[in-house]
Amino acid sequence: MALSQFINRSWAVPPDIPVKFSPDRTPRVLCAIDLGVGSDAALSRAREIARALGAQLHLLHVVDSARSPHATGHRRAHAQLAMDALSRKIAWSGSDVHGSVRAGRRPHKAIADVAIEWDADLIVLGPYRRRLGDSFRGTTAERVLRKADRPVLVVNREAAGPYEHVLVASDLSRMSADIARVSKQLGLLEGARASVVHAPQHSLGFMLYLARGNEAAVSSQQRSRSRYASKQIEAQLERAGLTGVRVSVASPQTSPLHAIEQAAQREGSDLVVVGSSRFPLLKRVFIGSVSNEVLRAMEHDVLLISPAAARRARRRALTLDNASTQSAGQLQALEYQQFREAC
Repeated sequence: MALSQFINRSWAVPPDIPVKFSPDRTPRVLCAIDLGVGSDAALSRAREIARALGAQLHLLHVVDSARSPHATGHRRAHAQLAMDALSRKIAWSGSDVHGSVRAGRRPHKAIADVAIEWDADLIVLGPYRRRLGDSFRGTTAERVLRKADRPVLVVNREAAGPYEHVLVASDLSRMSADIARVSKQLGLLEGARASVVHAPQHSLGFMLYLARGNEAAVSSQQRSRSRYASKQIEAQLERAGLTGVRVSVASPQTSPLHAIEQAAQREGSDLVVVGSSRFPLLKRVFIGSVSNEVLRAMEHDVLLISPAAARRARRRALTLDNASTQSAGQLQALEYQQFREAC
């Protein structure tokens, strides 16, 4: 095919893919890469996850459209040739791997647009790269998450195989159970040890003030709060279909970031799962964002889950339960009919 045909060809993912979840729908993993060695770990992890899930894998590369249309077209065409070759190289028997190239000034917007059009179940990105203003605007991963409302996996380490230990950060909200459910639906908990860490948001100084300086009373209150938090988390995990998960509650003087770091180091975690705020910008300006701190400070792989993605996982679980119940009812009706015919 001539180069001019490559330039004029549209590489957009068809927008008419249904968004409504179906129990029979094949999972979809979107991996954004820069065609450099920095994307090797993300590509390897995306392939590992897609293969384990039996999912379609879509590779996406975004070229900067700041140059002239002619220069952008040439870069896009050459990038597509590289993406086609890469898709063939990493494909496995029976797989569905394809790649596309988008042009845009804002990579996070292009990635999110493709994720929405293709209805991706998971977006995989390369390691965090420090940029000016990330603490205010959010990292690329957070910006993709806000726009696409799909789980975003930031890969910071080489994939040596499936995740062996997954650490989930919990704030005792209902979303915490949905976060664990998302991890399970994506197959990230399959064969892995799972732990949950919770860091109370109240300060030790405030508790001392309420107890009028009585340290014994504060200590007793801490133990009581810790037991309550553990029971709440265990109940949430049970509702999400997870049992045998280790739960740890950090002390009040430990910040959420340090609690997550300590738990990850203690448990030997290779994946950390955190939820994002419903109002990420306001929270980041006034009290800080745990997900932003985790992304910028930790060298582990990090899975970010938005409230919308968590709710979608809950609806998906209900859909599967209803489909399973309906199938069981149909099977019982068929057996009863066969029994009557036999009589």
